[in-house]
Amino acid sequence: MGCLAVLFALNEQELETFLNVERPQRAYYMHNELEENFWNDYPEYVCELDQAWDAMHRMLTDGSLNFENKFPPLCNVILGGEFVYGLERDPSGEVLIPDEEDDAYIILKTPQQVAGLAEALPKRTKEECRQCYDKIDEEDYGFAPYDEDFEYAWTYLQESLEFWKKAAAEKRYVLFTVDR
Repeated sequence: MGCLAVLFALNEQELETFLNVERPQRAYYMHNELEENFWNDYPEYVCELDQAWDAMHRMLTDGSLNFENKFPPLCNVILGGEFVYGLERDPSGEVLIPDEEDDAYIILKTPQQVAGLAEALPKRTKEECRQCYDKIDEEDYGFAPYDEDFEYAWTYLQESLEFWKKAAAEKRYVLFTVDR
């Protein structure tokens, strides 16, 4: 996927304001209000993942890009959490992907999930990540996995560790955002 992703750490009031925005308008609000304010005023609560997010999720789970929480807590870094825009679940818990015209996913991680990630991520070794990365299906991924792609994702993962620690220490919520 050639989509850019960013993590934002919000306090309770910021999250409440965001969630009070009607669901269909959340991506607009995210991009035109929240992002601009955070980049300018609170850069310590922003963590850019660029295009590495896809490989990061795969190297923290089973090599697949799956919306199901099968590998907690590490699956929560990217696609785990509550879908607050772009994705929904039906009453059985099955993931529904709405209209293809939707151009973003926004997924909320709770302070408890963030704390679990801040604890678990530093323990995940490069070798463990590489083993999962090597399970990536070339057809599903869009190209054959290769060393530079792994290193690119590993670097972004390592650079995110301080973000997760800070968010956990301050009991913040985290929004994963990606334009698709």
